Amino acid sequence: MIKSLRGRLFASFVAVVLVMVTTTALAAIWPLVRAQREVNQRELEQLAAQLAVGIDAVYRRPGLRPLLGGEFLHELGERSGVRLLIIDPQGAIVADSVEEPLPPAVRAAVTQGLAERTREQRFSPGKRDRAVRLAGSVGGYSLAAAPLASVPGATLVVLAPAPTRVLLRTLIPGLGLALAAGLVASLAVTWFLARSIAGPIARLAAVADAIAAGDLSRQASDAGSDEVGRLVRSFNTMVTTLRRLLEGQRNLLANVAHELRTPLTVIQGYAHALREGLLTEAPEREEALQVIASESERAARLLTQLLHLTRLETGQIALERQPVDLAALVQRVQARHRLEAQQRRITLTATIPDALLVSGDPDLLEQAIENLVQNALVHGRDGMDIVISARSIPATPPRVALTVRDTGPGIPPDSLPHLFDRFYRGAPAQNDRNGFGLGLAIVREIVTLHGGAVSVTSELGVGTTFTLELPEATVLD
Repeated sequence: MIKSLRGRLFASFVAVVLVMVTTTALAAIWPLVRAQREVNQRELEQLAAQLAVGIDAVYRRPGLRPLLGGEFLHELGERSGVRLLIIDPQGAIVADSVEEPLPPAVRAAVTQGLAERTREQRFSPGKRDRAVRLAGSVGGYSLAAAPLASVPGATLVVLAPAPTRVLLRTLIPGLGLALAAGLVASLAVTWFLARSIAGPIARLAAVADAIAAGDLSRQASDAGSDEVGRLVRSFNTMVTTLRRLLEGQRNLLANVAHELRTPLTVIQGYAHALREGLLTEAPEREEALQVIASESERAARLLTQLLHLTRLETGQIALERQPVDLAALVQRVQARHRLEAQQRRITLTATIPDALLVSGDPDLLEQAIENLVQNALVHGRDGMDIVISARSIPATPPRVALTVRDTGPGIPPDSLPHLFDRFYRGAPAQNDRNGFGLGLAIVREIVTLHGGAVSVTSELGVGTTFTLELPEATVLD
């Protein structure tokens, strides 16, 4: 395929070069031929006028008239390099410098032209004093005619070979040599260009074949800053993204299998015990059923959260953006956790300006704040403080910074970069039996879907602060 591409590129370049060179040569020759024809025609007209004056001088002297025979015209034509004709008023050739008969087409053209010019003179009295001239080309000859004043109605016609053929015979050898030299140089440059274009594509095709065979570690080498280079860089970016997606899928499957292994094993064990009659006492059977129900609910929660996260990441959830009263939204989250906070002596407070509005989906934003508060309660300690606050950020467009700050045990520095990864639950001492490490990943996807950003800062023994930056709204519907 690559050889075929290189061959097609080479053939295309050669065709372009040939068309360009041929067009240039024709465009250069045509003005030269036209200019040479005009120059020769003017020279021929001047020669005709001069010869007519000389022949008139001979006619005016009766003793010299016998010299106007064929020998005189022949010698005169040989000196001038032309063919001379004297034509009477009736169109008959009185004298010819060449013994060979004039071709009928040339003779007819000459006599017809003379007749038309004579009629023009006859019906244009203002022109009678002017010499009758006939100039042009016919049958491969250039011709010019001048009247003979000493012989009324007679005309001297001068015929010369058309200059075009002479000029072409002179130009074609040199032009052909220049064309051949230019073509050879162009072919060398064309071959280099074809290789420079097809080479990166060949390497890119080899890498693509290796990736199609399953080797995702391959990368195409950079090919410069032109369009081919952009193609190579886009391809490498695509491969990197594909590699990341496949790695994420493998990690997801491994994490889901790990998370489901425990509840499924527990359910299977207790179900087997009930089926085999190993649990004979009613309290034992009731406890087994409760464990089965609890583990089933846990597995169902995992799959629900995972499905929700996947829909967020793939854009399957439509964002119903509207102005959202942030204070009212936070109050609903605060009310749901008030009882748990009281039981654990946790102070849960909110300081949200009443007029502060954000632009977004109220249900998704409430879920994001809910997950942050739930994360603080799960990983926090009794007697700590949780404060939810918000403020406007001067920016273009305007934004709102919402923070959830707790005075809990804090998060180790090496865990901070991974907090928003799926299934990440930190050190074993921080793990929650009922959590799956998906809550913060869902928060990140919700905020990203709104065009915002999420960040976290923490200090061991002091507490943790999560900050959401969201677009601010100005009107409440």
